[in-house]
Parts: sequence; structure tokens; C-alpha cells
Amino acid sequence: MAGEPAIPLFKGRVAAGAATALADTLDSGQLATGPRVAAFEAALGRFVGNPQVVATSDRAGALTLALRLCGVQADDEVMLSPLACLATTMPIANLHARPRWCDVDPATGMLDPKQLALRCTSRTKAIVHYHWGGDVGPLRELQAAARALGLPLIEDASGAFGAELAGQKLGATGSDFTIYSFYAVSLLAAGDGGALFCRDASTAAAARELRRFGIHQASFRLPGGDLNPTSDIPAAGYSFAMTDLTAALALAQLDAAADSLRLHRENALALDAALADVPGLTRLSRAPDSRSAFWVYALRAAQRDRLVARLHAAGIGAQRLHLRNDRYSCFAGTAVALPGVDTFDAENLCVPCGWWLDAAARARILNTLRAA
Repeated sequence: MAGEPAIPLFKGRVAAGAATALADTLDSGQLATGPRVAAFEAALGRFVGNPQVVATSDRAGALTLALRLCGVQADDEVMLSPLACLATTMPIANLHARPRWCDVDPATGMLDPKQLALRCTSRTKAIVHYHWGGDVGPLRELQAAARALGLPLIEDASGAFGAELAGQKLGATGSDFTIYSFYAVSLLAAGDGGALFCRDASTAAAARELRRFGIHQASFRLPGGDLNPTSDIPAAGYSFAMTDLTAALALAQLDAAADSLRLHRENALALDAALADVPGLTRLSRAPDSRSAFWVYALRAAQRDRLVARLHAAGIGAQRLHLRNDRYSCFAGTAVALPGVDTFDAENLCVPCGWWLDAAARARILNTLRAA
């Protein structure tokens, strides 16, 4: 609406102490992986409730490590929904594996656990579940289905920082791996960066070696600092290590992220209550024992494209959260009939619910949705 400030869909938050943390790191001269990465891992582990955390350069790197540790190789399959971020699907392709698309429950936009057994083949090596928009998927059912199939389950919680199931944060719910993202518009915004939560200490140790070329850090150098000729690298790894610069920023942002999470939830629950009976809008189903992170407020709109145009005209950010990935030619030959995906994709919409909203901004969003 003319004269009113725009309401963005995404917005990064920078904590008051972030500049000082970066300046101190620059003054230290320790810019690559160092003590701040270890400090951030420890703090993040305490926040989530699982100390087996490996900080990475980005979320795609964290997911690549998880896939490698699941044994995914060329020509293997990974089951997941095509409704996901490209950072969720591209690591599969980069390992020369193939996505095995599974259908979703249109009430949530997330994997339907009953579809896993129907889609599994002898080449399937892992399941990746993307927590849509910050909501928590049917995790207990997915874990049970994965156990029945003898497959590891990887949670992509990149948009679900701080989301919970039965009082436990994602990353501490018993899945084999959980991925977080610290991209610029994440709830914990560090410009980029990621984290891989593992179920046990030995797997986390293996992930730490793989994230830095497969190097065994304890034996790679002699006490004087020289390279150790007896230290072996049995498995080639990657350059996925988080830097101390990123870790310092992420550590400084952690308290602000917890406050942002609170505000996102307050705004989203206000929208949720007010949209209960608006014709043409369908609120997503959320398990009663879950707490969404509400990275965005995700819903379904019968006249999605017209509604997006009305929201944009009112200066309100809105869009489809993701395009279905099975439409991209890099995944040619993988498409299958997915009626749940078809239904959800046709109405997939997200609107702002972030920490930057005040009561007036919430009212603008609600009034525009109702009027349209």
C-alpha cells in the first residue's frame, strides 16, 4: 500500500555484540578453523541438547557429510520429497546418486511415512526429510518406517532452528543425522554455515575427519607442528570446515536467535488463530506435541497466484517457499506420479511472521489475506 513500509518475507538479524566478536577474531589472527568453532559447537550442542555436533561451512556440506556417512555412492538412491530446497537435493546429485521421490501429505507438505515402503528399492541407501517452513514433520512415524526398512534417516532442519517434538529440539530426537543452516536469513544468521548433529560420538568423529579432507587431526602433525609422515588418510574428504570468523558471528548471534524464535512463534500463532475461518485458505496441520520454529508462516491458498499479487501490491513479501525439484532437467528421468505433491504445490504459499513484525504489520498481513 502506498506510503507504508514494505514487510519483507525474510530478514537477517544481527546481534548487538556481533561486530565486536568479529573484530576480536580479526585481531586474534585466527581466521580459519580454531577455538571459536569448538566453542560454537559446544554452545549449540547445549542449546539443542546433543553434544555430537559438527560445524560446517554450509548446510549442503553438512548434508553431503551425512549422505557419505550413510554409505551413499554413485547410482544409489536417496528417498525424499521433491518439495525441498536446492541445498537439500543437490548434494545427492553431487555424489552421483539419484533422488527417489516420495509423495507428501498435502495437509503438511512433508513426507508421508506410508509412502516410504512403497518407494524403497534395493538401491535406496537413505531417507532425507525436509521440515517444511520450520514445522516439524511426522518424525516418530518416519523414524519407525526407516527402522523397518533398515535405512538411516536424515532430518533437514535448515528452516527449523529450535523446533521441538515432545519437548526435544530437532537434533536430539533420535534420528541418525540432523542438519541446520546459518544462512543469512536463517533464524540464526551467520552469513552462511551449517551444522551436522549425529546420533553418537563415533559418527561425529568420522564427520569431523571428512569435513577437512579426511585428515585425522590428532595425528596429522607432530608435536613441533611438522607434518606426520605416519598419519594416514583412509577416506578422501572435503573442504567443509567452518571458519573461526563464521563461528564467532554464529556464537554472538545465538542469544538473539533464541529471542527471534520466540517472536516468530508469537507472530505465527497470532496469524494462525486469525486465519482459522478465512475461505480459500488452509492452515497446515501440525502435531499437537510439536513446536514449529515458524521460519515463515506456511499455508495453502486456493487462489495462490492472485493472492501473491494482492500481497505484493500491499507491500507484503509472499511467495511459494520452494518449487518442486523434480521439474529440473538435472533430475531428468526421476519424475513419478505424486498426487499429494501436486495438490500441495498448486497452493503452496508463505507469508512473513518474523521478528521484524509489529502489531500494525500483522494487521496489514491479516487484512490483505482476508480481503483477497
